Amino acid sequence: MSTGDDDDLGLDSAYSLETPDDSRRLYSKWAASYDDDFIAETGYVYHENVVGAFLDAGGSAGGAVLDVGCGTGVIGQALGDVGEKIVDGIDISPEMLDVARQKKTVFGEPAYRSLFVADLTTPLDIPDDTYNGIVSSGTFTHGHLPPDPIRELVRIAAPTAVCAIGINAEHYVAEGFDGLFAELSAAGKITSPMLIDVAIYEAMTGEHAGDRASVAMFQVLA
Repeated sequence: MSTGDDDDLGLDSAYSLETPDDSRRLYSKWAASYDDDFIAETGYVYHENVVGAFLDAGGSAGGAVLDVGCGTGVIGQALGDVGEKIVDGIDISPEMLDVARQKKTVFGEPAYRSLFVADLTTPLDIPDDTYNGIVSSGTFTHGHLPPDPIRELVRIAAPTAVCAIGINAEHYVAEGFDGLFAELSAAGKITSPMLIDVAIYEAMTGEHAGDRASVAMFQVLA
């Protein structure tokens, strides 16, 4: 995979991040070329698979959707293209949000209603029960987020909200996401998740070519 002139840009660097500041530094440099030298070149289809699972489960039913770790906005654009009209995005990188802000749907409308910087390792400045749908791809993965931030996503999701949270399959096992989901479902916070196995890339070669993700599908109950 070509990553332009900077050898620090690429999937191995992303997977080796350790702190929020590491993420800010990497994505501030990568934002301008990310769509060309990562999304396009690898045949990245993860976001399309997450959106498909979300829609198959009912989508937002006309409510607001939050794209978690929205990056350059490929999920928001895909949601808007199929008629989800109210999509907000959060990401740790202001530079990635600047790119997402330029995204348009096939209808010529901005892909996002609002975009704002957020660090998911800290509490979110969002009221309870705000969103009718939550989606995410590429954020719960190596070097990025462990399971615990999902608690905040459940808090800001309204009862009956559909959630489609993509989690790198190896990361899912290594970090024990099943334990958090079991706890939340036992407490009556969410339905027991259904896991959908999806591809992340279509065109990538090399050691990550066959990487898979588990899309955790559940509804918020309380």
